[in-house]
Amino acid sequence: MKKTTVVLIFLLGIVSFSSCEKDDICVDGDTPLLIVRFYDSQDITQTKEVPGLQVNGLIIGTDTLEILPNASLDSIVLPLRPTETNTSFLISQKLGEDDPTNFDVLTFSYEVKEEFVSRACGFVANYDALEGSATSEGDASWINEIQIITPLVENSTAAHVKIFH
Repeated sequence: MKKTTVVLIFLLGIVSFSSCEKDDICVDGDTPLLIVRFYDSQDITQTKEVPGLQVNGLIIGTDTLEILPNASLDSIVLPLRPTETNTSFLISQKLGEDDPTNFDVLTFSYEVKEEFVSRACGFVANYDALEGSATSEGDASWINEIQIITPLVENSTAAHVKIFH
């Protein structure tokens, strides 16, 4: 009788624990961000800070969304819109107090590739066939060239774009 009770309790424990399922916690389900590095146009191997850098995301029409208010950086991280096939940014630099602000519009076009990660994470948007262009919003463009390093944006660990200024 004691053996049957022990076996029954043991089987009941196995059945109750086997019905448990793993926690649905999303660990690696982030849509990647675009990493842009700024380089010196005279020495293309050296990174170069952009003084007074400001970045605004351009939304339909003339609306903007502030991404980076005012900094001197040699690299930035930009979000791309997963519901669109292109994203534009108003990017500017101001060299000094008395100098005018130079504005350029960066436009990145891409194809959105959705990838199913897990039930907890859902879908992650990766960007393929990345292309970039810059147009001047003033007298002179301060961006000389845009070079795409990696046309597939699937992680946020390495630079995808080089901008020479």
